[in-house]
Amino acid sequence: MEREQQRHNDKRAQAAASLRPQRTRANALLLALALTSAPLLLAPHAHAQSVVQIDDETLADRPVSKVVFKGLVRVREQEVINNVRVAAGQPFEANSVRSDVGNLYRLGQFETVGATATLMPDGTVEVHITFVEQAIILDLQFVGNKILSDQELRKSVSLYAGGPRDDFLLEQSMKKIKDLYRKRGNYLAEVTVDETRLKDSGILIIRIVEGPRVKIKEIEFIGNASFDARELNAEVRTRGSIPLFVKGELDEEMLIDDVAALDKFYKDRGFVDVRADRRVSLSADNTEAKVAFIIDEGRQYRLRSLVVEGRGAEGPRPLGVFSEEQLRDLGALRTGDVFSRLKIDKTIALIRDAYLLMGHIDVLVTDRYVRTGEDPEVDLIINVTEGSRVVTGVVLVQGNFLTRDRVIRRLVRIQPGRVLDGRELTLSRERVQASQLFNNVRVTVQRARPEDQVIAQDEIDEGGVRTEVRDLLVEIKEKNTGAVNFGVGMGTDSGVFGEFSINQKNFDIQDHPLTFEEFVAGRAYRGAGQQFAISIAPGNEVSTVSLDFTEPHLMESDVALRINPYFRERIYEDWNEARAALGGSLSRRLGDFWSGGMRTNLQWIELTDFDVDTPDQVLADAGPETWFSIGPYISFLDTDNQFRPSRGTKFELALSQFQEVSGGGGFSVVKAGFTNFYTLSEDFLGRKTTLRVNGDVGYILGGEAPTYEKFYLGGRSFRGFQFRTVSPKGTIGGLPDPDNDGVGGNWMAFLGTQVEQPIFGASFSGVAFIDSGTVTDEVEFSPWRVSVGFGVRLYIPQFGPAPLAFDFAVPIVKDPTDETQVFSFSAEIPF
Repeated sequence: MEREQQRHNDKRAQAAASLRPQRTRANALLLALALTSAPLLLAPHAHAQSVVQIDDETLADRPVSKVVFKGLVRVREQEVINNVRVAAGQPFEANSVRSDVGNLYRLGQFETVGATATLMPDGTVEVHITFVEQAIILDLQFVGNKILSDQELRKSVSLYAGGPRDDFLLEQSMKKIKDLYRKRGNYLAEVTVDETRLKDSGILIIRIVEGPRVKIKEIEFIGNASFDARELNAEVRTRGSIPLFVKGELDEEMLIDDVAALDKFYKDRGFVDVRADRRVSLSADNTEAKVAFIIDEGRQYRLRSLVVEGRGAEGPRPLGVFSEEQLRDLGALRTGDVFSRLKIDKTIALIRDAYLLMGHIDVLVTDRYVRTGEDPEVDLIINVTEGSRVVTGVVLVQGNFLTRDRVIRRLVRIQPGRVLDGRELTLSRERVQASQLFNNVRVTVQRARPEDQVIAQDEIDEGGVRTEVRDLLVEIKEKNTGAVNFGVGMGTDSGVFGEFSINQKNFDIQDHPLTFEEFVAGRAYRGAGQQFAISIAPGNEVSTVSLDFTEPHLMESDVALRINPYFRERIYEDWNEARAALGGSLSRRLGDFWSGGMRTNLQWIELTDFDVDTPDQVLADAGPETWFSIGPYISFLDTDNQFRPSRGTKFELALSQFQEVSGGGGFSVVKAGFTNFYTLSEDFLGRKTTLRVNGDVGYILGGEAPTYEKFYLGGRSFRGFQFRTVSPKGTIGGLPDPDNDGVGGNWMAFLGTQVEQPIFGASFSGVAFIDSGTVTDEVEFSPWRVSVGFGVRLYIPQFGPAPLAFDFAVPIVKDPTDETQVFSFSAEIPF
């Protein structure tokens, strides 16, 4: 802490030197006296015989008779007394006086602090501490700012009216203001302080010359013989200006990072001697810039040999777990390969993972290389400090006051008494964090217990590998996993609806409240890791009441149970549909990405309120009818983000057998769908331009399905066409339906692509898309429809993770009976 204060003190002195060059010589001497350890002087006194150095041994341990403070006007004397150790009645110590001077200066209230001592006739010492107080800032003003308001600038200034001047904070504030302007593209902005006004009147005036906004118009690479500009451009974050899409601002710190990125790029490819720099050229009016990255590639080096050595605390030692040959074979580098930093890091990671798997969690793997002669070849030496093998002792869980231990232990997957797989430490923490039930998750290995420190000789392997028993500590902090939501949603496919829902992600159906207060406080029905949700959503077109319960580990197994009863009423243009269903599923994860299971559903459906334009096919399915369905499914999910993925794949294949409960007919449904995400580019703010490719197919076979179970496309599922109108058309009285109402098909195929480009920050994006597909009664691809369009996405955290989507689409290939819809949108906006 003392060193940190001293650094702050030094910076304050440097700022003072730069901002106040006109300080007097006397003040400079006083400042040097306060900040250095130069000896303090014994001041002359009327009755003193001579002036002596404060470090004179004759002064040591003499009693202090009096401490006098001079120059205090604004600062209270008591505040000074609270920060000094020297006091009347105590023995005099020169080091204590120096320490007090430093402490007083660090208060930030004084421009200079000095100390003198007087030897009194009675042999005591009188200490005088003299102050020159900092000037008080009476007002704070900005001059010359047009782009940024005074309110925006004040947030960057740590000083305030009525407070003392602090040169260190003033220097920091000026730097923050410059950074604000650079982020807005004003690369040449200058910020100064009117020293004269501050000294004469106490008014702090910060003068700003904003300068023009500098935009990058061109980026050039010079000296890149081995790689073309397109490859290198992908490694830097600096971008040229593109109206509406990329600002192209000139940022010096980003240029420094880009030079480091180019250096790493070349070294990853064997150019050990590469040198990189940048050069900025401004236009005559200083509004445009050309950035040139200058590269001296040097020679590309190759690996001559790879040596793996063991090391211990005393120095080199033989390897005990793996042989040198085994570790060399694990590596990603081979003799004659390009000496790639990327492959070296991969080799180190592979060797480290091999040791972690064997329980050596403290393994240390380092590398160094030696150049050989004049040829571009190097010898790589990898040093391995193996450490002890660790066996898991007790797995301790702390911080779960409501959540049951088994919920956390299922995610940790480290068993006591077994060799500790070091890789699981990171994986376990990530799994616990991904459950979204806890905050501040930590998984740490404790030191070996004292009783386990003494290891019997027979517990040491032939290679000298020692075994330790060490406990594992899992620390978590529970977060609020329940929510009561009120909201409103709307969309071109679903109309307007309100919603009231209760959700609990850490539900426990067996944790009944013992008191009403326990129920109200939220300490009941929590802690088993189950998921529960109940929702009521009345609307002008769709109204739904639903309940959803999931037990992820049925009877402590790896099988998940889900029960989902619901009632939904839908108002179509020519009829209404009421549907009550009891859905359920049993599923099991098959590794980290695959899962499979069985779904079942018992549903009652009735169609009512027909008008004269209702198709014959819909009238025939009026019901009410009760259907039972059951079937297996398998799915794959590997994406980098649950709500806004930029890479990865989602796939599902499902088969369902439908049977009429009354004993009538049945049919089968096969569905398959995939969605792939690709990152096309990433800007310097981490915003990614993504490509989404998705497709779906479905087929009904083995019987005649009712119209409400057939396939439809249109609306949000096929932009450019009206909701549920991409489908075979119905008839009225045996004649073609003049309204071209769809009645569903037995075959459905869809393929779409969409590019999403961030525009403003992370909350506003633009999209361009192509949708295509068809729905027919037979397996065929004619008529195949195609539409193109564009839209925007608004990501508003207060409205939930799903974006507000607004799209415009135009069909370019369609059937004469199709009904088009240029604009479509969907939104869910909770209050």
